[in-house]
Amino acid sequence: MRKIIVMLVFSMLLMLSSVAFASLDDNKISIQQQYGDYRLLIDSDNQLWTKADWEAKGSKKAKASSYQYSFSRQGIGVQMEVMYANNKPDAKVVAQRFTPNMPITIKELKLYFPEVYALTKAPKANFFATYNSLSRNFQEGQSPVSMGVLIRELSDGNYYSLIAFNIQDEGRLIKEIEYINEDTYIREFTIERASRTTVHDNMDTSNPDWKPIKNYFN
Repeated sequence: MRKIIVMLVFSMLLMLSSVAFASLDDNKISIQQQYGDYRLLIDSDNQLWTKADWEAKGSKKAKASSYQYSFSRQGIGVQMEVMYANNKPDAKVVAQRFTPNMPITIKELKLYFPEVYALTKAPKANFFATYNSLSRNFQEGQSPVSMGVLIRELSDGNYYSLIAFNIQDEGRLIKEIEYINEDTYIREFTIERASRTTVHDNMDTSNPDWKPIKNYFN
């Protein structure tokens, strides 16, 4: 009985610790622990490889550009693409893009992506929207309005963590910031680096491009 209790406690600790994985202090090892092995890889020549082919011959011809992972959350399939700082086994994450196979609402983020939702609860999380695109890594069509969460805690020495959301209304694009609410749809989102200069220029001015909004994730 005591052994069973110890195993249950250990399992709970693993579940709790996994929440901390979604950050720019992640590396290839922690990503694999959380999401499993990558399925596909895009190389520096923009060629697509399966994991087996890349490890057998592709890595001899080019450098890896991004890794693609597939997993399921609450019955929804998710494609995640990760870019690392280099090709070393412990290379740190530079950017991640999450694309569920169907949009989820802002209020559902904690259900489908609890490890990312945990970042929105950080003491220094700032919630904002902008009429400019927040990420060059979005692949889906974008609304005129983007939404973001900036965590003002330095990651890797010189950067803040930025979660950028490609948002939509039901059946239409979002054209004004005031139309955002908890039922707004997330089509895809990224976790990226934001330099202190970028944050200062867009958020810390008298008329910021990144305009503060309510926290709709609660």
